[in-house]
Amino acid sequence: MQDTDSLSPIAVVRAILGVAMAVTAAGVLVAWYSSGTLPWKGVALLLVLSGIRSFAGTLFDGLLAPVGRFLGGALGGGLPSEPDPTTIEDETAALERLLARDDLAQHRELLAGIRLAEIYRLQQHDPAKADALIERLRAKYPDAHELTYARLP
Repeated sequence: MQDTDSLSPIAVVRAILGVAMAVTAAGVLVAWYSSGTLPWKGVALLLVLSGIRSFAGTLFDGLLAPVGRFLGGALGGGLPSEPDPTTIEDETAALERLLARDDLAQHRELLAGIRLAEIYRLQQHDPAKADALIERLRAKYPDAHELTYARLP
């Protein structure tokens, strides 16, 4: 991930190397035009600058940035994560859609059903709907150990 909009150290290094490459390329073109022969030392310098620019970007993106994020998180405690934009209504709708599928594995169906029953009971204050869902799952999977404690008093 390259951030060239800010004045990060890698953006400055890339800008300096980019300007040096542009000046070198202009010098190579002027020398070629004026003498008629290609100045190979200038071409070599252009290739070396291009390699350094690429290497510096790869080194920063692949090594220095992750180490910096790790040390920043370890020493500074890190930034708090963004709150989850999922609302309880979104989760309820997603779980209901999930349970409506008939190709769902048993353990996934049971976990989704238990979570949905918990939402019905604790968030929507509808214990009858929660109990009906648990009973439907219990009828479908009578040996499911997950349903043992699914009903709260």
